[in-house]
Amino acid sequence: RRIPKVRPPPRKVLTSVTGVPEVSPEVLQRRLEFLLSPRAVQQQVEAPLRPGQWPVQPELAIWRQQMTEVRRIYRAQYLQKLAEVTEEERLKQEEIRLADKAERYERKQKIMQKIGEDKKRQAILMDRKRIERKVNEAIEMARKSKEKRRRLFWLRTADAAADYINKANLDERLVADSAETDRTSGEPGGYGQLPHVGKKTRVRLFDRNVSVPFLMRQLKVASEFPRQKNRRIQADNIFREIQEESYEDLPEDAELYEEEPDLTGQLSLRQRAHVEYSGFSDTEKLGLLNEQLQLIQAKMADDEAKGRSDVATQMLLDQLTATKQAAEEKLASNTQRRLTQAEPSPGDTSEK
Repeated sequence: RRIPKVRPPPRKVLTSVTGVPEVSPEVLQRRLEFLLSPRAVQQQVEAPLRPGQWPVQPELAIWRQQMTEVRRIYRAQYLQKLAEVTEEERLKQEEIRLADKAERYERKQKIMQKIGEDKKRQAILMDRKRIERKVNEAIEMARKSKEKRRRLFWLRTADAAADYINKANLDERLVADSAETDRTSGEPGGYGQLPHVGKKTRVRLFDRNVSVPFLMRQLKVASEFPRQKNRRIQADNIFREIQEESYEDLPEDAELYEEEPDLTGQLSLRQRAHVEYSGFSDTEKLGLLNEQLQLIQAKMADDEAKGRSDVATQMLLDQLTATKQAAEEKLASNTQRRLTQAEPSPGDTSEK
């Protein structure tokens, strides 16, 4: 989908002045000089007097006609001068616009040339990479071909040196292996010693190291290769976790110390504090509170010396200070109440 864009406003360009009279400036100047000279007054005086007119009426008509011509001449001269100045300014503006356009075109050409050079450099780099890739592929193909030839040569050598057993010679090989086993059983080394026939060594049929899992894989019986040492169970394996959970508890796995029973149970912090500090007297509680305040003040002094500040410690100090003040007020009130109850009243003394 094409997104519409707002067009920029049109550039304001000076236009030529319209309606300029096509009269020569010399003609206008000569006519103006005549109208401003004494000859214009002479023309007014020489105006013919027609029947029915006052003597002043012909002069007034000529004067009005001359004033109209003066205004027209002034207007024509103004329009001609304005057109001349406007044309000069328009030419200057057009020169500036053309110079700006040429500069922008030159700058655009430089940018396009730079982009073209970058594209050319990228194309050269891509071609170089493509050529290097093909060269590497050729080198890798030659290396793989050499490796294949080496393996084929080794396989051909092993095939030539192999001693196969098929259905035709199976019975003969079984009899030969049994005879060789009986013959070599009394020699030093016992059963299992390899017989040597000339320069070649042949392994007996029942002494061959046959891998049953690989045979099952080749016979399409097994669906995967046997697990090797690098396929051990990892620590985050679920099978490993199930095995560890299934281990039996042995005597050496027992705890060395018995756990203390939880006397508090599921008590809240306030209930646990009541259980633990219920045996303290008011004086002991106040002393414990003073010790806590001293420890917190020492910690704050240490933090201030190191240039640190802890808001939580300051809040705890304020709370403990308020608690201490309330406890002292309560203790003083209880002491005052006991003293008041211990003093005898004046009425009781008079009766005695």
